[in-house]
Amino acid sequence: MTHVPDGAAIPSPDEERRAVGASGGGGADGVAAADGGVLPCALLTSRLRLTPVAAADEAELFALHADPRAFAEDSTTPLTDPAQMRWVLAQWRESWARHGIGYVCVRAREGAQSTGARPTGARDELPPGLLGVVGLAPLTTGAGEELLSAYWRLSPAVTGRGVATEAMSALLADPHLGPGNREVVAITAAGNGPSRALAARLRFRSAPSDGPVPGGRPDDVLLVRPGGAPPGRTPAP
Repeated sequence: MTHVPDGAAIPSPDEERRAVGASGGGGADGVAAADGGVLPCALLTSRLRLTPVAAADEAELFALHADPRAFAEDSTTPLTDPAQMRWVLAQWRESWARHGIGYVCVRAREGAQSTGARPTGARDELPPGLLGVVGLAPLTTGAGEELLSAYWRLSPAVTGRGVATEAMSALLADPHLGPGNREVVAITAAGNGPSRALAARLRFRSAPSDGPVPGGRPDDVLLVRPGGAPPGRTPAP
């Protein structure tokens, strides 16, 4: 799980995921943004379709962020009121409008829910609906420092299925939505082993222990991914 300091975003349990590159037959199509830039319609991987968070996603996003199972090892707590998610979603959408990067909804790509070559229930078959939300967004610390912060939260239904690594690897590698040569930070609970393992696969490392952790939660740690680092490890299937 990763955190953003203002509490607008809340993280995800993730374990034993297989990293998959972003070249799985697609890239990011785009539509015009309010500032004259281009926002992607979708970023495709071999199994996933990543789309910028939208108003229509509110109900599914609230269901995810209200599920205690998605916070099993987190230092933050689930949402309890749809109005909380509505406010959070507004901040996420504003990030897209202002910066051209932000959080994306993760869903199975058409055809990835069942290969047809394996029986129903096979491990590579992903469920329909929202699988999670991941993203990169600008963050200003209390000291005025500008950072780029990573976030992920996944549905318990896809824990251990490689979804978080596949989605985050796609974002980190994308020339338009990724960090390029910028450093990226992630904030997570010190005792959240699955999230820290995912971060390690994505090339994050522990920041110096004498530095402040944005957000001020005593049980959180700051992880740093150097600028220009490769997207992540790709272990054998």
